[in-house]
Amino acid sequence: MLEKLRNKRLVFVGDSIGRNQWESLLCMLSSVVENKDSIYEVNGSPITKHKGFLIFMFKEYNCTVEYYRAPFLVLQSRPPIGSPENIKSTLKLDQMDWTSWKWKDADVLIFNTGHWWNYEKTIRGGCYFQEGTEVKLEMSVDDAYQRSIETLVKWIHNEVDTNKTQVIFRTFAPVHFRGGDWRSGGSCHLETLPELGYSLVPSETWGQLKIVADVLSASAESLQKMKLDILNVTLMSAQRKDGHSSLYYLGPIESPASLRRQDCSHWCLPGVPDTWNEILYAYFLKRNSSPISNSTYN
Repeated sequence: MLEKLRNKRLVFVGDSIGRNQWESLLCMLSSVVENKDSIYEVNGSPITKHKGFLIFMFKEYNCTVEYYRAPFLVLQSRPPIGSPENIKSTLKLDQMDWTSWKWKDADVLIFNTGHWWNYEKTIRGGCYFQEGTEVKLEMSVDDAYQRSIETLVKWIHNEVDTNKTQVIFRTFAPVHFRGGDWRSGGSCHLETLPELGYSLVPSETWGQLKIVADVLSASAESLQKMKLDILNVTLMSAQRKDGHSSLYYLGPIESPASLRRQDCSHWCLPGVPDTWNEILYAYFLKRNSSPISNSTYN
């Protein structure tokens, strides 16, 4: 894969689960590079919890593997002047994140969004939805999520040269909290085996997947022209209740965390995101082996 990425940019854009996948790919690619000093972050930034972007250069191949934090993909900003006091910020559903100019010329562009599209991360914290100059106080999170995916598709169509840039959208990866959520004592630390059913997966997971499927189906003709690939990891990841970092997300020194503060959304590495990246590599090979690539929803 590194040889095929020579002189190219591969960019992940999305939330911290997208970063999880980016870290997985960094580990996989760096494992075959003998001189580890030839791999470095171009701005000298440490690979720790980070709110901006990180660009890792593989010097021997003159390629970069990059991550841009944009959990909603669309722009989060201050509310319009004169808005009610309970509106602390808005998501401009018709505008992409401000960093989008940095990504659009990448050679491979992988999007994800989903984990922040809930009541807790939006309306409860005073973040409402905006279209044009109007704040949509009555708009639901699901409707806003749908509009954001529509905006993404429109942006790809208008701003990205998909003859040069391979664009991939990765679907939502489920969480597996038992007996609560991340703030109320939900747990997964005793899970040691995969599950063949889906009893631990919240119902909204399948709702989000349907929203994405509906938007893409409605845009099927233009998507085929754009050659957009869909990396659908939702079903396979739903079965991996045993794959989360649970009590051990604080690192080797501070772990284990409190039983009431478990992480059942991010994934251990090596682990589930490695499989996503193996499929990503298959899409990459498919694109590079044929001049024609159809949009797929697998």
